[in-house]
Amino acid sequence: MHIQPSALPQPLYSAESVRALDRRAMVALDIPSIALMKRAGRAAFAELQRRWPEAKRLQVFCGGGNNGGDGYVIAALAAQKQIPVTVYACVAPDQLKGDALEACRFAGREGAHIVTSPLEMDADDGDTVTVDALLGTGFQGPLRENVAAAVERINRAAGPVLAVDIPSGLSADTGSAEQAVRADATVTFIGRKFGLHCGRGPALCGEVVFESLGAPDSVYGDLQPLARRYDSDSLVRLPRRAANSYKNQFGHILVVGGDNGFGGAALMAAESAARAGAGLITLATRPEHLAAALTRCPEVMVHPVISGQELEPLLESPDVIAVGPGLGRAPWGEQLLARAGRAQAPMVLDADALNILAGGRVLAGLKRDDWVLTPHVGEAARLLDCDTAEVLADPRAAAIAIQQKFSGVVILKGAGTLIAHAGGVDLINSGNPGMASGGMGDLLTGVVAALIGQGMDIVEAARLAVWLHGEAGNRAAEDGQRGLLATDLLPWVRRLVD
Repeated sequence: MHIQPSALPQPLYSAESVRALDRRAMVALDIPSIALMKRAGRAAFAELQRRWPEAKRLQVFCGGGNNGGDGYVIAALAAQKQIPVTVYACVAPDQLKGDALEACRFAGREGAHIVTSPLEMDADDGDTVTVDALLGTGFQGPLRENVAAAVERINRAAGPVLAVDIPSGLSADTGSAEQAVRADATVTFIGRKFGLHCGRGPALCGEVVFESLGAPDSVYGDLQPLARRYDSDSLVRLPRRAANSYKNQFGHILVVGGDNGFGGAALMAAESAARAGAGLITLATRPEHLAAALTRCPEVMVHPVISGQELEPLLESPDVIAVGPGLGRAPWGEQLLARAGRAQAPMVLDADALNILAGGRVLAGLKRDDWVLTPHVGEAARLLDCDTAEVLADPRAAAIAIQQKFSGVVILKGAGTLIAHAGGVDLINSGNPGMASGGMGDLLTGVVAALIGQGMDIVEAARLAVWLHGEAGNRAAEDGQRGLLATDLLPWVRRLVD
């Protein structure tokens, strides 16, 4: 039995689905599209004032579509409050149509200063808030020259930047971007866009604020999201332990890895499994690492192995097998993976276990429903026999492709970590840039294995492990991100898992 979450995960939608939500919302609310646009503009302006109440002036960059219309509404509202505002129109007002044209006229009537050349923009300073309303969720392809120049200008702004719905240049569907606005905050409407939370999204959006604009729950109905975003409130958790608990109830984890020169990786995976609550830990590694492992963590049962044959007896008792940390790609690592892959226990594969698997010489064609693969972008590219640029261009598609190729659960690590499984795709934003250092993936491997060993379903274990790992990193980095070491997370893993 596990503790059920107190909240549901957040659905993350594609650009096409959000357009459908807009249409449904207008029908449900019985309002025209311009009224919905004005709601969006008011919501964004209210957030701007809440966040930067001392702002002395605004500069608003507007495109020619509905996103630009939102920007014109913001400009009109600022002018109503006697806040000096200049609008840079990337599309000349006489070329606008529909709601964008009406919003532009609204801004003009209220006294907003509208210009069509960046050269006419006033110089900004730290008291100026810049609003990005150039491109919306429908953006695809490279930026036009004038839009690219506007994006560059926004990114040079001295003061804070607010993005309307999505930073211009960012793909709502994939989170990819070549050239895009870097915002301090993003106010997004009606439906949460997948790209805000994955790929480059977290680096470009700043804090994401969601505004439903009054859309009732009924509009979301049967619309399928691209992914579901989990946080601490929507995750299944481990229950408190009974007073009469004993170690064999909480899983025996076998960690396999640590070729010559890489013993620390396997040991960190073993220790993180212990700190995440596993009852027993066995480490199968090179004989040269025995003394160091016992010195570092005497609670781990260390077995020296020099061949796959010597690993065989150790495969009979564990509840979960974690293979890959420090495994290497030499024959020693290949032998161990080949033997472990035939065991009956659930598995967690990381690091060189994934690279060996990608090579196709070991476990070729094997698909298992009870294993968890934990690649970073480079390993994902090798598993799919493509380059990293293809993975970065559409991380969700890459995660799904790996899951379809190997079955089980795939954790594609990143700023928005994706968890692909037979039931869909989940996303978790947890962690910080300080975690871009060696050994972090080894810790995650141990935590995933420990949670499965304590009786969690492998999908639930993957979700909780990703969040625990990232949140431990956040706690450990409270006094600074640079210089953060993987082992700095271990005390926090212990606290957070309980």
